[in-house]
Amino acid sequence: MSVNPAARRRPRAHDGRTKAEVAVFAATEDLLKESSLQDITVAQIIARAGVSRANFYHYFASKYDVLIAMLSRFLEETYSEGPWQAELGKSRARAMDATLRRTIEMWSQHGAVICAAIEHMHSEPALAAAWNSTLEKFVSAIAEQITYERANGNAPEGFPADTIGAVLVCALQRTFYVGTRGLDPRLPGPESAVDSIIELVFAAIYGTQRPKSRLRRRPRAQRVKAASQSPVPSVTSQYESPSKEGDPGTASVILEATKDLLAETSLDDLSVAKILERSGISRATFYFYFGSKEAAFIALFQEIAVSIADGFSALAAMDRSKPAKAGALVQNWLDLDPGSLAVVRNAIHEWPRRPELRDVYLGTIATMADALESAIDIDRASGLALEGPPAGELAAVLVWTIERSYAGSLAGEKHLEDAPTVAAMLGNLLVATIYGR
Repeated sequence: MSVNPAARRRPRAHDGRTKAEVAVFAATEDLLKESSLQDITVAQIIARAGVSRANFYHYFASKYDVLIAMLSRFLEETYSEGPWQAELGKSRARAMDATLRRTIEMWSQHGAVICAAIEHMHSEPALAAAWNSTLEKFVSAIAEQITYERANGNAPEGFPADTIGAVLVCALQRTFYVGTRGLDPRLPGPESAVDSIIELVFAAIYGTQRPKSRLRRRPRAQRVKAASQSPVPSVTSQYESPSKEGDPGTASVILEATKDLLAETSLDDLSVAKILERSGISRATFYFYFGSKEAAFIALFQEIAVSIADGFSALAAMDRSKPAKAGALVQNWLDLDPGSLAVVRNAIHEWPRRPELRDVYLGTIATMADALESAIDIDRASGLALEGPPAGELAAVLVWTIERSYAGSLAGEKHLEDAPTVAAMLGNLLVATIYGR
């Protein structure tokens, strides 16, 4: 089996097939079904695998090495034949369909491992390298197909083909992750996102030139006048920061210092000592207001999350008879000051592996998806929006696609580095998917 050198950091080269390696893989996968990677120790893996410590370290330098080796093996086995090997045109499209089925099987069988890799890819460069080397093949395969379809007059010119490919890969990755982890009731499993992702693919590549069967609207006789949209609960009503006696101004000083530092460093590298130095307060004062740097970060994110969620929820009140307005809203969704954007960047990368942040983050996403689902339902009933997958499923897939694409852009991922282009493309994708414009 060929091995991606960027994906392995072992002390020595091995093929992943020895009895000891297989035992370590099985033990680690079982443990990941029971606990998170950060809570699993090498000692637990050794005990579950029934190998010696010396034997473990003969093959692996750390538990992350094990995860990288497993991820590489699953990806290579699943995609030994990929769409990039098929001829452009109908053969490439059929190959992509077949690959999607294999991808669902991989997530269903090894979801715990894939999820752990995604949760740590922003903090473990070797994990990102292993994952991204395969994703790059998919982005290229999609981009080549888009270029082919455009050259043959089947798809309109538009955003860069590689940006579209990267966003569609983001859609698949994030929705499968969310479905596997059970983080969104609208997506109870990886396969539940497939119909909506297919809609995204046709909208992103073909726009108004997609098949008429995918541009259906409710028959006029069945349409109803657009009703007023129910207000979507604010994220603040779900997640109130605990009140504490003391000077609110002091808490604000701590949070401002934290925000300033996050523009310079990551949450992982941030320390209470750095916050104390920047804010000029005592350790005792800090711990009077916040129990940890994470608590301060969550309080900071909560403040910003209100504007993020409420801004997206403006869909509920706007006149959507001109859908381009909805696209502009998405395009300007994260138009924040540099300090707030630094907080969002850390939150968007860290929430999958930080339980204390996850609930607040998921609440923000739920508020956004609620607004979009309601808008889709109302606009379908009036004939403004296209018929298609269930509104809740489609709303969730769109919101998670937007979220993951912004995460990639904020991380400077290949094909997503141009933030204004990514934002404009996402706004266009929402309008094309929901309204067929």
